[in-house]
Amino acid sequence: MPVLKRHPNNPILTPQQLPFDAYTVFNAGVVRYKGKILLLLRIETTERKTVFHVATSSDGVHFQVEKEPIHYPLSDLEKLGNRAHRFDMRITPLDGTYYVCHAVWLDPWGSCIAIARTDDFVNFQPVSMSVPSNRNAVLFPEKIHGKYVRLERPQNIDGSGWIWTSESHDLIHWGNPRPVKIPANDWATKKNGSGCIPIRTPHGWLEIYHATCMTASTENYQLGACLLDLDDPSKVVAAPRKFILAAEEIYECVGQVPNVVFTGGACETDDGKLNIYYGGADTRICLAQTTVQDLVDFCLTNK
Repeated sequence: MPVLKRHPNNPILTPQQLPFDAYTVFNAGVVRYKGKILLLLRIETTERKTVFHVATSSDGVHFQVEKEPIHYPLSDLEKLGNRAHRFDMRITPLDGTYYVCHAVWLDPWGSCIAIARTDDFVNFQPVSMSVPSNRNAVLFPEKIHGKYVRLERPQNIDGSGWIWTSESHDLIHWGNPRPVKIPANDWATKKNGSGCIPIRTPHGWLEIYHATCMTASTENYQLGACLLDLDDPSKVVAAPRKFILAAEEIYECVGQVPNVVFTGGACETDDGKLNIYYGGADTRICLAQTTVQDLVDFCLTNK
């Protein structure tokens, strides 16, 4: 029996459902905010420009999308590039505020990690940006040994790469990098990258990540789950060789980028479910459900 179950309403949010013209909506950051589930949607316009809109829901399935995008001024570094393209935001509540980690494609240098903060999900203030080439960053929801810690994915010139940890005293200067040695799997031969904000459990940090492999026709995305050590998350406690979700449905296989399931966030509902929101084929928002305990049991029994 699969540990994840697709929601029967999938896809739960498509470009056609938005209150404005759009080409795609996918790869959303997720957080609980003022009693509702909030998504920070990555939306591509019909000009292929990327904007971010807030969507909120009381039931986690039906979302109200704000008509106006968020306000997020360019940082000093972004102003130096020929073009700054932001994408794939993850949201971490920490220290009484909300931080977003995301990637910035900065022409002509490549992908950087950026961090911003917000208190209202309308206005955002830049905090820091990394050197290229790095992406897929998620900030842990608490300090570890007095330091901020994040998962990230340094990228090789061929597009491959693997999850690392780094740490910081101030969210600006990052160092002490460590590889997260998730065992190689046949469905993760090209690259992997962090997805959801890590969830603290008694057995370790539960992390839901993506990984890819090359097939005869495309680079296919899968989702996996692992447990990382609570004191040193570069150490793997359990990492099943089985994936938990692969692109199989038409809404995951057909779209802007075929055969993609990619998550940027998950949250627990009032009735104990874990809602995992993911992009299908880089075109639409989908939902799969499980529980934290079921995923922990899956990790511990399949390591």
